[in-house]
Amino acid sequence: MPTALVSEAARARKRRRKTRTKKVSPLPAIVASELPHDEIDLTPGREHLVCPNCARWTPITGVLGTPKLVPHHTESAHIARTEKLHRCSGTNRQVVIDIAIEDWRSERTQAVAIAEATAATRRATKVLPKKPTVVPTPVHRLASMPAPSSHLLAAQAAARTAVNEHRAKCKVCRTGQTRCPDGRELEIRMGHTDGSVRLAIEQHESALRADAAPSIPRTQQWRRVDSPVSRVDTRRHPLPPEIKPLTDFRGPDVPLLPQDPNAHDQRQAEIGRNHARKA
Repeated sequence: MPTALVSEAARARKRRRKTRTKKVSPLPAIVASELPHDEIDLTPGREHLVCPNCARWTPITGVLGTPKLVPHHTESAHIARTEKLHRCSGTNRQVVIDIAIEDWRSERTQAVAIAEATAATRRATKVLPKKPTVVPTPVHRLASMPAPSSHLLAAQAAARTAVNEHRAKCKVCRTGQTRCPDGRELEIRMGHTDGSVRLAIEQHESALRADAAPSIPRTQQWRRVDSPVSRVDTRRHPLPPEIKPLTDFRGPDVPLLPQDPNAHDQRQAEIGRNHARKA
């Protein structure tokens, strides 16, 4: 028998794309208008909806006749075949398509536009750069720290005058127990001004103290370590007469010849024989 005829006889017949069955589930029919727009797809040629029983997208067959869900399982089709598959109870459940495709498409388009607008408002704002850290004044510049300026002192005096004048006129602040909103605001401003003046004065005083601190001269530093160095010098042992002192950062001459020529020759001969044996 020819090989071509055997291959044609063993070839499987092309199966239908959609399941054809006359069975109808006894469960109530699914009404398309009652489903959310994101749980049904009425695109011609690929009608699907989310099965209410197993919550899985399931094709709709017989759209031109009696629409119903195709037979399907509750598990995914990619699970191992060794496991037992369970048929969904929503198989062959009838579907009532009471909504036009144009109405469904317009409703879905409107819902998608609303979702996109909502997502646009949920986007993160622009990331603002972090403010640079304030570097404190170096120690070597503290001596040049000026005293509180005349403008700062004048602002302090004006703030105190405003508080005193307000207390003299206001009956609430005159008692000293409570404060009116205007009096509280004036006192806050006076406190900020006093704090600025106090900080400027403290910085100026610390700069003056740092500038007036006596610095130890170099000669006094050497005078402190003079006696320990002298004691170390007196405790040094004199060098033997056969050892020449190091001068000009150079040591004694390096010997160029071995002390025992015969032993040196024997050692070199032994090293040569070892190398020849390894080779």
